[in-house]
Amino acid sequence: MASLMQAQHELRRTGSKLGQTTPRDYAAVPQNGDEGQAGPQNDLQGCCNIFCGHKILSSMLLALPAGFYAKHTEMDPQFIFLFNFIAIIPLAWLIGKATEDVAAKLGEAAGGLLNATFGNVVEMLLCVSGIKNGEIAVVQCTLLGSILSNLLLVMGCAFLAGGLLHHNQKYNQAGASTQCSLMSMSVFAIGLPTIYANILKQDEEWEHMVAVSRWSSVFLLLVYFAYLVFQLKTHAHLFQDEEAEEEEEQPDLSAPTAAVLLGITTVVTSFATDYLIDAIKGTVDTWKVSREFVGIILLPIIGNAAEHYTAITVAMRNKMDLSLGVAAGSSCQMGLLVTPFTVLVGWAYGAEMTLNFHAFQLAVLMFAVFLVTSILNNGRSNWLEGYILLITYLVVALVYFFEGTGKDASLATLA
Repeated sequence: MASLMQAQHELRRTGSKLGQTTPRDYAAVPQNGDEGQAGPQNDLQGCCNIFCGHKILSSMLLALPAGFYAKHTEMDPQFIFLFNFIAIIPLAWLIGKATEDVAAKLGEAAGGLLNATFGNVVEMLLCVSGIKNGEIAVVQCTLLGSILSNLLLVMGCAFLAGGLLHHNQKYNQAGASTQCSLMSMSVFAIGLPTIYANILKQDEEWEHMVAVSRWSSVFLLLVYFAYLVFQLKTHAHLFQDEEAEEEEEQPDLSAPTAAVLLGITTVVTSFATDYLIDAIKGTVDTWKVSREFVGIILLPIIGNAAEHYTAITVAMRNKMDLSLGVAAGSSCQMGLLVTPFTVLVGWAYGAEMTLNFHAFQLAVLMFAVFLVTSILNNGRSNWLEGYILLITYLVVALVYFFEGTGKDASLATLA
């Protein structure tokens, strides 16, 4: 559920009003003469607002005990995978909501840093679980899939849905160009080790590539922190909706309660991700799909479903800067934060988790970034551009869906 920090805050503020009878867009006359956004009277009422306002996500939490029960009773791996897959979606939403409520009580810098830390916690937990279980291929595919999902699927659906309601939509081109430049840098950082390892196939060169990947990850994290300063401080105006209202929505939960919720949901999610990753092998054998399809297409869904829905909805409300803050901004976070973080976690565990992705995966990423950069070059969007992005994602999904599951499959070998 990652996105740009300020765009994330504005997006949730807008998204929290989607279910109200009288949206802010229509400027209803305030009742009782109160024009402010009154928060809940207590945490119990706040919890009711959260769960009653999102009934579908709340009902999906029923899959959580089912997933834990399936694991501890050693049910078929496909059921363990499916139940925990469904359960992580609302858990990711609760983590995002708790993070926002805690950040609301902190300063701008501390709130942005907190969002940066927990905005991608589900993807990070999935990757850590994958490394601990030796599923390096799944981890790399999940990283790539999260970037592709945001760039092609989410942005495509947002442009298509918004374009069908609005003839042409505008967004801040300077902010979009910055995000495209950062994504190009991510491709460069991933591409060099991949090409290096595939050209010089020698043991000593592999060791050099591992060292290059680890130290490159350190530098990518430094770039990400510089990007946070650029986005939150020095050039914040490039990533803000020019028509956004200054009114601040009160959080549903107090900071202590939100912090407790954040801690509990993070711990529970870590168990759910462990169970899900552990069940991948049996699930792949039963469903007759490849690990790459699971990592690139399926796993990115669970960390971003709730925000993706909101991003598409605000695009339909002609709030394109907010929508791009989720789509392109989340891709930047995956490339500059989660990917190097995962490499460093692999370093800590003694696993050879590197920036050496399969050559085909690198090509897919390069083409996706090139396509998105060419589309975001004029500060305007329409439904046809969204349709192009969406079809491109479906083509990628078809490639991995029909990929063979055996060891000799062309895309199953990452070395």
